[in-house]
Amino acid sequence: MTAGGTGVILQKYDNFDPSMMKEMMLSELTKESVNYGYKLVREDYKRKLDSGQEVNVLRAVLEYKGEYEYYEVSTSSKKDEGILIATMITVDEFDDGGKEMIELFWKTLNIL
Repeated sequence: MTAGGTGVILQKYDNFDPSMMKEMMLSELTKESVNYGYKLVREDYKRKLDSGQEVNVLRAVLEYKGEYEYYEVSTSSKKDEGILIATMITVDEFDDGGKEMIELFWKTLNIL
């Protein structure tokens, strides 16, 4: 996480397939802003990693009085194991290096 509120969460599960947690995680990440009055728009997409792997990404763009927040949640799983990835950009008005950090994370991610 950066001081400005941009960050990445990576959770590894050894005895549980986290794929069913994507919607719940996105809802938990965004509920406080939605309750405050932010308008939520979903823009789900597929991301191809440099390693050739492809992941489905749930994306929420929140807007309130010209301020934007961006949340993305993705999983990669096998039988009874996997990873859950969440990225967030909560302050869009200044560059604290967070966006570059997230892009570097995605660029170098290699899911085994």
